[in-house]
Parts: sequence; structure tokens; C-alpha cells
Amino acid sequence: MDIFLERKSVRKYADGDVKQEDLEYILRVAMSAPTARNTRCYSFLVIKDKKTHKKLAAVHKAAQMILQAPLAILVVGDQNKAYEQYLPQDCAAATQNILLAATAKGYGSVWCGVYSNEERSKAIEKLFNFPKSIKAFSLVVIGKSADNNMPKDGWDPEKIKYEIWE
Repeated sequence: MDIFLERKSVRKYADGDVKQEDLEYILRVAMSAPTARNTRCYSFLVIKDKKTHKKLAAVHKAAQMILQAPLAILVVGDQNKAYEQYLPQDCAAATQNILLAATAKGYGSVWCGVYSNEERSKAIEKLFNFPKSIKAFSLVVIGKSADNNMPKDGWDPEKIKYEIWE
């Protein structure tokens, strides 16, 4: 399986849980993401409770699929630990690793953006009572896919330049 080309955004989920050993693998892979100066400023909030899923769906209108899924992982960053202004890049790398690890274990997933949407970020940070230094970055919904859409082929040679921009 080529997870890099098979990964796709899944917005419909079938019944069934994510196995604990698979969740631990996904989180281990997330924690293997690179960070600026190896600060490892990211943390992960695993959310399985359906009541909390409803609360998240209420404050994140683009994350309604969480209502069908068994779990989500909220990727957060600690501004006090991040090197300079690299918190978004560090959390993005961890988020991408979560998506790929979920695909490798046979789950569907979707990245629901939080970072840079101030209203959404503040609502989520308030919902979980985060300290001031903890910033919500992304919400990754994970579960067995009930979606039959095919992965998108993003190959476009026009996007490639060599040596200089022409």
C-alpha cells in the first residue's frame, strides 16, 4: 500500500471503533514529526465522548462528520515551548503524520482546520479550558471509512520548477 497516494479526506464514517493499539501507533507516528530545534511543542487531545463531539460540531461548522466518527484528535501547540514562530509548521507536520498513520492502519481521516480561524480557535480553547499558552491547531477526525471516493491524483508537472523560476 502506498499511503502517500492512497490517503484521502474522508467525511463519512461507518460504525466501529479505532483499536487502542492503532490509536497508540497513530499517536506515536504523530510524535515522530519534526519540529524546529526539536522542541516537540505539540500535544494531542484524544476525543471519544459523543457529547464532546456534539460540542465540537457546534463550534466547528466544517467538522460535522465528527458526529459519525468514533474519535478525533485535537492537535495543539504550546507557544511557550515552540521555537520562535514555528508552532504552525510543527503542528502541521504532526497533523500530516496522523493522517498518514491512520491511512496505514486502514482508517479514514480528515483534517479540519482550526489554526488561523480566530473565532474557531478561541471557541475550542474555551471548550477545553486550555491555558493561555496552548493553541488549538487542527482537529483530525478518524474512523472506518464509509466513503467510496477515490484519492485525488495531485500530480501536475506545471507546478515543478528546476533551479530558477521561469
